Amino acid sequence: MSFTPRTKTNRVVVIGAGYAGMMATNRFLGSLTEEERSRTVVTVVNPKPVFVERIRLHEVAAGSRNAVTIPLAWLLHADAEVVVGRAELIDTVAREVLVVSDDEDLRLPYDYLLYAVGSFASTAIEGAAEHAYVIADHDGASAAAEAVRALPPRARVSIVGGGLTGVEIASELAEQHPELSVTLYCAGELVAQMRPAARRSLRRTLERLGVRIDEHAEVSTVVPGGLRLSGDRALDHELCIVAAAFDVPDLARASGLPVDEAGRLEVDEYLRCIDNPAILGAGDAVVAPQSVAGHLRMGCATALPMGAHAAHTLLAAIRGAVPRELTIGYVLQCISLGRKRGYIQLVRSDDTARRFHLGGRTGARVKEWICEMVVDSPKKESTQPGAYSWPKGPKRRAVTGAGSQSGGRAPVGARFGPEQHASYPVLSDRSRAS
Repeated sequence: MSFTPRTKTNRVVVIGAGYAGMMATNRFLGSLTEEERSRTVVTVVNPKPVFVERIRLHEVAAGSRNAVTIPLAWLLHADAEVVVGRAELIDTVAREVLVVSDDEDLRLPYDYLLYAVGSFASTAIEGAAEHAYVIADHDGASAAAEAVRALPPRARVSIVGGGLTGVEIASELAEQHPELSVTLYCAGELVAQMRPAARRSLRRTLERLGVRIDEHAEVSTVVPGGLRLSGDRALDHELCIVAAAFDVPDLARASGLPVDEAGRLEVDEYLRCIDNPAILGAGDAVVAPQSVAGHLRMGCATALPMGAHAAHTLLAAIRGAVPRELTIGYVLQCISLGRKRGYIQLVRSDDTARRFHLGGRTGARVKEWICEMVVDSPKKESTQPGAYSWPKGPKRRAVTGAGSQSGGRAPVGARFGPEQHASYPVLSDRSRAS
């Protein structure tokens, strides 16, 4: 059937209510004048009526926290209309989104569309979907927690993935369940993207928690009760959690929109789809030109400013104004190491490490504050649009030749390593880009 919102001039559909979608929705609606709001309707499509704090899913899996979901009604602007369902297809000719819900199929008309579908944990390792727990969403994290609680003392737990996500899961699990034997398997070096001093610090903390680290141990297959590694190594365990890579939904490709080899929607430096400016993109499932986005990583540190920037591009479109180029800089990377420790690495705007860092309990407190901030900030945009800000990005880079149109960091195959999905927001409001 056809879903027809209240009669308006500007019909905006937002696909996805994660960090990028929530930020874009609230900043856009919060920025409208009373007259603009009278002729605008925003419909948010999301598979569930809740927002999931993805950067806390490792806490759920380890049993540190029972739930990390918040009703969308508590977070989204009061004028946002929520449709609970899964976007199956974007019809760019009819300007409609086909949404499948439990009750019926809907066709949502749009004048402008924001593509903010996010990412999910990959099950590309053979046997991972059948014989391991993949903490892609709240259901997966809750299922892993239930399985962990049922384990006997000294049971062996394998964590597959030596990036930041794997480290957070391993440390949280070892701290909460010291009676278990936890091993972290890394395809290469542990957190290879971090500077050597940081890697040494993280290793020491993991080892103090009792985590065994097996580097250069590439897992080829997960089998019932064990792993198969390259080189014909076979290892046994009672439970396995995979945190090895991330994929993006195939919605853009299936809808005939321009995508890169990983399936990310290709957008220009204003976040407009490169061949359909009525469609904007933000978050993990989007790739902007290398000249402005070559340094960007997946995660809420990027999704939040991208969502805010998309809101400004949308405002410019309905007002007939000239949009501004995307510019996003970073201040820090951070990682939780259980409830009592954390590691905060200050970085330059292009995400390269500075020498200064914080660790221990201070690092844990800063990380917890960040986790709260990344929910409070987009919520505040409903009534205080522009309250959230971020540093400007590094000086624009000139890019020539192949790949000059699109490019965040190039994925490996069709997936992204967990090191690219560090969910680390910025703290500074020194250089407003909003």
